[in-house]
Amino acid sequence: MASAGGSRSFQVKVISKTLVQASDTTIQPYVLHPSNLDHLPSNIPSPFLTIYPKPPSGGDYSSAVATLRRTLPSFLNYFFPFTGRVRPDKNGIPEVHCTNEGAELVVARADIRLADVNFHDKSKSLERIQLPYDEQIPLSVQVVGFACGGFSIVWGGTHLLSDGHGLSFLPTLWTEYVRTGKLSRTPNHDRSMFRPRSPPSYSPETDRTLACLTPDDLINSLSAGAFVKRLYHVEGKHIDRLRELACREGRGATRMEAFSAYLWKALATAVGDSDVSCQMAWLVDARQRLGPKYDDAMKDYMGNVITFATKEASVAELVNGSYSQVAGMVSAAVKEVADNAEDHFQEMIDWVESHKVGKRANRVQVGLGSPALVVSSFHHISLNLDFGLGQPVLAMADLPWGRLGSAFVIILASPKGDGSLYMNAYIWAQLADVLESDPDRVFKPATAEGLGLVEPASHQVWVSRL
Repeated sequence: MASAGGSRSFQVKVISKTLVQASDTTIQPYVLHPSNLDHLPSNIPSPFLTIYPKPPSGGDYSSAVATLRRTLPSFLNYFFPFTGRVRPDKNGIPEVHCTNEGAELVVARADIRLADVNFHDKSKSLERIQLPYDEQIPLSVQVVGFACGGFSIVWGGTHLLSDGHGLSFLPTLWTEYVRTGKLSRTPNHDRSMFRPRSPPSYSPETDRTLACLTPDDLINSLSAGAFVKRLYHVEGKHIDRLRELACREGRGATRMEAFSAYLWKALATAVGDSDVSCQMAWLVDARQRLGPKYDDAMKDYMGNVITFATKEASVAELVNGSYSQVAGMVSAAVKEVADNAEDHFQEMIDWVESHKVGKRANRVQVGLGSPALVVSSFHHISLNLDFGLGQPVLAMADLPWGRLGSAFVIILASPKGDGSLYMNAYIWAQLADVLESDPDRVFKPATAEGLGLVEPASHQVWVSRL
């Protein structure tokens, strides 16, 4: 019987790689010029991973491959830029040549059951499922079949064409397309609403927040080794308890504000005497915050409309402060950006226009300044990803954080709908130790058993070796 945590190493063998073109030959080739907001994350891989158990009513990995082969050509008509190629213009700035050269479809097999996968240590599991792909290819769809009949599908996109919201939009619409043969919503790839002013104008605060980077600004590869990659499960009762603590002292708090307060206090504990302060940052999706003139365009917009709400505080203030006080700082930081979203994004657009050449990023993103933890939350996004073989047990955005110097977590709701959360973490080992040593055990290692991938003992078949 497999252990709950899983421990076996495994290999993924690629069976085939093919290019899938959009089927509508009347679409004329064109060049998509990313907006200045797209150029901040630029062309880094941005995968979305789903794990499906063996379908209870028949079908398997081969069924998933057959469905993708059958439906992708017509589905890609709605996502035509993803069939093109990312190429630099004469100034080295990436643009997307929408020439229908084809999205990549990768079919592979893993020599392990999902029940034996170590989901907690991502470097030994989920990262092996996400296969590398050429940075010129905007979309690589990867299906990996497991020995138990379960499978994974990775939608490997580029951040140049979509943020996390857009990336989750893609598999959601595909499953709807498979189920119904049509789409209830049409993705919007038009970047024309995000234009710089002439001349560009931005505040000193925006200039302090964003940075043009050189290789010297990025953490070296040896220091990056101090990070660990983990997947945690947090039960709903713990989130409710944290919210109860954060709502004391006459202050209200959301579940995410309370959860962030817990993380920030843990970060301060991990920092200890090594620094006098530390930062938290939250990715803010502005689709619902840019004002009425953007409403229609933003509803199904595929491009990047995210920014960082950042707050720095002293380690002593965070360690000694109550959950209510820290949650209040979280709320104020996010509200400040959300309430001024239209002006904030226009200044970002103008700043990038004035810094076109080179790599650009938010300073907190690359760890410039005091230690920082960046939070991206998908906990509020409800996904129906059943294309006829059942719902996945795990569906999450990921980001290969690489040499960047800040810690990063992605929070997502459990597909079970029980109020629990999963946290996809790229964090310092010291922070992992703090989270995992809490006697309340708020953060538990994600396991195959917890995901429902291990059969109950009463259903397992034991075969005598005598």
